Amino acid sequence: MRQSDLLRKYREMEIMTSSPAKLILLLYDEAIKCLIQARTKIEEKHIEESHHLLLKAQRIIRELMRSLNLEVGEMATRWYRLYEYIHDRLIQANLTKKPDILEEVLELLQPLREAWNKAMEEVNENRN
Repeated sequence: MRQSDLLRKYREMEIMTSSPAKLILLLYDEAIKCLIQARTKIEEKHIEESHHLLLKAQRIIRELMRSLNLEVGEMATRWYRLYEYIHDRLIQANLTKKPDILEEVLELLQPLREAWNKAMEEVNENRN
């Protein structure tokens, strides 16, 4: 079995056995990875590859939007609006192939990812 197949199987197993909170973290990680790769592909003028990466990032953001329970209050609504804005910016980035839009989105997503990770750590500490 090739190393890429092993890595894919490992990632599939990680997803299948992860908690919902961990899955959100994995979505953030994958979106950030796609954006970094898309930025590189745009700079290298590999437009089709950047297009596919940006579509994948858009799908991930839509999944993050679906993961929110908007009935729990204002905070979920604010996160939804932020995800909506990020999604719109990704569409613009894909249409215009402007790396600065990707930088803007990364500057929004990376702190969200870190905040989510910190919240997960605090919940785990409080359980112990």
